[in-house]
Amino acid sequence: MDELHHQRYRPTHRLLPIFAAALLTACSVDTQEDPKESQVVARIGHSAITLDEVDQTIRLERHDLALAEYQLRFNTLKSMVDTKLAAPGSTETPPVVDWLLPYPHPPRLKINTDGRSLRGNPEAPVKLAVFCSYQSVHCAATNLVLRELLDRYAGWVALAPFDFPMRYHRLGAQAAVAVHCASLQDTAWSYADGLYTRAKTLDEKVFIQQASQLGFEQEKFNRCLEESDHSDRIAADTAQARALGLQSVPVVFVNGLYIKGPQSLEHYALWVDQELQRLGHDPSSLHADAARWRQSAEQITETNLQLQLTGTSVSSQPEKSTALIRIHDASVGRFSPGDVLMPGVTLKRVHERYVILQVNNQLERLTLSSEDSDYVRVPRTATTERDEATMRRIEQPDGESRKLIAASGVLPLGQAWLEKQLQNRADLEQKFVPAEHVVDGHNLLRLEGIKDNEFFTALGFEEGDVVVRVNDSWVHSGQNQLWDALTSGEVVDVTFMRNGLPQRVQYEVQEKSYFEQESDPGNTDDDEASD
Repeated sequence: MDELHHQRYRPTHRLLPIFAAALLTACSVDTQEDPKESQVVARIGHSAITLDEVDQTIRLERHDLALAEYQLRFNTLKSMVDTKLAAPGSTETPPVVDWLLPYPHPPRLKINTDGRSLRGNPEAPVKLAVFCSYQSVHCAATNLVLRELLDRYAGWVALAPFDFPMRYHRLGAQAAVAVHCASLQDTAWSYADGLYTRAKTLDEKVFIQQASQLGFEQEKFNRCLEESDHSDRIAADTAQARALGLQSVPVVFVNGLYIKGPQSLEHYALWVDQELQRLGHDPSSLHADAARWRQSAEQITETNLQLQLTGTSVSSQPEKSTALIRIHDASVGRFSPGDVLMPGVTLKRVHERYVILQVNNQLERLTLSSEDSDYVRVPRTATTERDEATMRRIEQPDGESRKLIAASGVLPLGQAWLEKQLQNRADLEQKFVPAEHVVDGHNLLRLEGIKDNEFFTALGFEEGDVVVRVNDSWVHSGQNQLWDALTSGEVVDVTFMRNGLPQRVQYEVQEKSYFEQESDPGNTDDDEASD
């Protein structure tokens, strides 16, 4: 994405709702930190308690009250402005309205993120400390917003998750343990995304199923779950949240600024902009390492070189992996990472179904040749944004009159797992049976016999679900675009009906999550930044 395109998505007064515009107008006002004389409000013998001490203890609650008061005032103010604008005799061109009601500035708390795994650039100047529970639907919605925020401010922002399962979240603590176990297999972020997507229907089986389809070492993961070595860390995070005065989730601290959620993307963006400006950065400029940390980085393209990959041997030690490669018409040779295949072409990494080549100054992919007619090649998802027309077709299938519900989350699908599952496509297709509803002269399709089916369970489907749309196409007895969509290399958007209510979810095919990258941002020779 070039700098001009990047700036198009920056928040501006013209693009923000009125509420956010008022926030920008008064972002320098801090109702919680105004200096005042210390007032004694209680004495116990010779000791005194001041009003400052009381206010410091309840600073978050006071800010919540100030927000409620602001919202009440703003709603009343907006109603008064609308009445004046609609009054008889008003000009055809409405006058510009300056919104001057001061917005309460959030208090800043010290949140230590040292030693934590960060999602995004570990050297980012803006750190988001996020207190959440994986069984919270509000945290699930916030997770989608924060994913987009990390992409918009690639390189400028990093996210530090803190575990704060609510007492009424029966599996909240266990889900947090599962994410920590996933971190031992370098897949914490994509695993967490999957759990958030299933927040409404989370159960114990999901932990194992998701680990399986992401290609975990199952025995190692199961042992980690059983030993629960991460329970102390979760308890420590929860105790810290209580000590800070938090009572619900989600809560996001933007460099310590208290933002109680869930909030919109533009709301978080306003405070990120303010922090970048405070630290001397231009919020509209690209970070020097934006390409490394942007989720929508370009995919590695298939090579056009006269090479044929005939076999691979993948070792747990990458440098010991080998690939059988035929160069031009020569006999097959055995190569390891670092070997030069021809001038300007070096083998970088060996995977089960392909290898990564360094061709001069760019990375290219060489896919395994196979005579297996059942093999289906599934590319990783390229998460570049869809154009507005496509999104309109996806979200408004019936035109402006009705808009689909927002997606509940993004489910990660392991690349190798999906390729294996799709070898049984004929059997999977038989699980779609005609439903009673008709679209375009065809019956919609209902899922039957999938209760113990690994593929449909991993996709979040349940027995009796009626699949309605895949991306911008209807699914019915005359067409089913699910299979082509899963092998398209793009984000897959699926809408289905469950018990008469619409559900919507997105899928991303991942070999290794965008955020699971090498910790050294200066290592430009490693292909993980693009692979």
